[in-house]
Formats: sequence, structure tokens, C-alpha cells
Amino acid sequence: MDEIYPPDVPSNDPDRFIRCQDALHLEFAALVDRAVAAGWRADEVLTTIIELADNHALMLAANADLEAALSILKKRP
Repeated sequence: MDEIYPPDVPSNDPDRFIRCQDALHLEFAALVDRAVAAGWRADEVLTTIIELADNHALMLAANADLEAALSILKKRP
């Protein structure tokens, strides 16, 4: 596997999203290729990756909400 390069622009740079895509593209393509080589159809792999990404985003949001709620509760006497 190739190295995923770190960001080379500030977090507010308008090209940061594209730079992230560039950094992840080869690893993403390699993952899809490995899954297809293992016998999965490309459409199954892509649909699964979308579902995994969606679930991961929901988990991150839920964790952030939980952390915020816990922070409020910890401040209460």
C-alpha cells in the first residue's frame, strides 16, 4: 500500500477537500480492486463503501452528541 499523504494546506483552504480526495484516491482504488479480486462485484463493493461511510459519519455524529451531553452533565453540581 502507498502512503496517504497528510494535508498540505490549511483547514480553511477551499481546495482542501480536493486534496483529501487526491490523497485517498490510490488507497481507495486499491481497496476496490482487492475486493473485486476476492470475488465481490464492483457495484457491491461501492455500495458497501458508501454504506460504511454513512454509518461511520452517523457514529461520529452520535459520539460528538454524547460527548457534548456528558460535558454538560459534568458541569452540573
